Amino acid sequence: MPKAEEPLDNTNEDASNPDRGKEVLNVLPLGKWKRVLLFLGDFFVAFIIAIFLSNIVAYPIAKASTNYDNRLSNQISQEQDRYAILYDNQLLYYETAETKNDINSNLEYTYKLFLSYYVTGEHPEYEVFSNYYSIYENQNGLSLVELYGEYDSLEMFNLNETPVLKEDFKVGFAPLFDERDEMTDQFKTYYDQAFSHFFLSVFYNMINDVKANDLSSPDGTPTRSYNELTVTIEGFDEFKANLTVLCASISLGVSCVVCYFVYPLVNKSGRTVTGSILKVDRVDRSSFRILNRPVRLLIGLYLTVLSLPGIVFVPIPTVSINAVFSISPLVGVSTVGLVLVLAALLCVIIDKYNRGLSELSTHSVCLKEEMLDEIYKAKGYYV
Repeated sequence: MPKAEEPLDNTNEDASNPDRGKEVLNVLPLGKWKRVLLFLGDFFVAFIIAIFLSNIVAYPIAKASTNYDNRLSNQISQEQDRYAILYDNQLLYYETAETKNDINSNLEYTYKLFLSYYVTGEHPEYEVFSNYYSIYENQNGLSLVELYGEYDSLEMFNLNETPVLKEDFKVGFAPLFDERDEMTDQFKTYYDQAFSHFFLSVFYNMINDVKANDLSSPDGTPTRSYNELTVTIEGFDEFKANLTVLCASISLGVSCVVCYFVYPLVNKSGRTVTGSILKVDRVDRSSFRILNRPVRLLIGLYLTVLSLPGIVFVPIPTVSINAVFSISPLVGVSTVGLVLVLAALLCVIIDKYNRGLSELSTHSVCLKEEMLDEIYKAKGYYV
């Protein structure tokens, strides 16, 4: 059972009847769960407004004013040129024109071709790693056999002078290249594991070597090298990340100003939006008076800081979640904000008057409207 809330004060004494002695009014603070609900309500109101502002207002304006669409078009063209360098050097293959610029689809297709060489013995050009390492060295000085040995956790290959697929794996993977046959469930699992743990590991190791050697297209088209194109692409990625941070920050800032500063200042009781819905007032703990405007501004500042965990989610309707979580400033600010929120909630849990950081720092407490009315009646403010 939750512990009963501790009274704040004995507000009234009635000396008119000596037989009755003293009458007291126990002033009870807002309950713990309602205090948490008050915070969460304010948080989500500010968060929803910020999402609207960021994705409907700020981001479209920012894109229009920074020539974003032309920059994006140039980046797509540069990514296509970078893929072309891999295609021209027989390090990556695509199945159809529609998938030409889909790296995930191309990796899966290249992996299938890579295995087909080892299963059927045909098309040695599909051995993409041999294509590269027959010309260029590995940065760590590893031969192709040594490189395969490092990542071949399934032990699919006999690794002597050259890699050779073991017979049981050759037989197990063979149905993949026969339309009338199908692999067993066991070899479907091996196929997926080999893609994730072997092929992709060796491929990205090769890409690191491609960067180290600054690979170019054999026929000089595109004219820029792999690294030159990468620098340009990363420049746009940085611009896009900065734009996302700017839009999210401005939107959350405007939302917090409206919810935590403007709204509490224009209503006489100083309530936030959720405070108005729940009919909760923040009052001075000693006098039970409604807080003055400077103190409301200080509480607004605390509530703004406690809204920071939501900043990383503000751009998500426009920017993919993977892209957002790769932007370190957003993730860092959100993490710091989350730590402060947890500290504030811990204060509510352990404080006997259920006060958070904002109340502790301003010598205030949250009371239900009915409780405040009872106090004012007992003090004689109401006739």
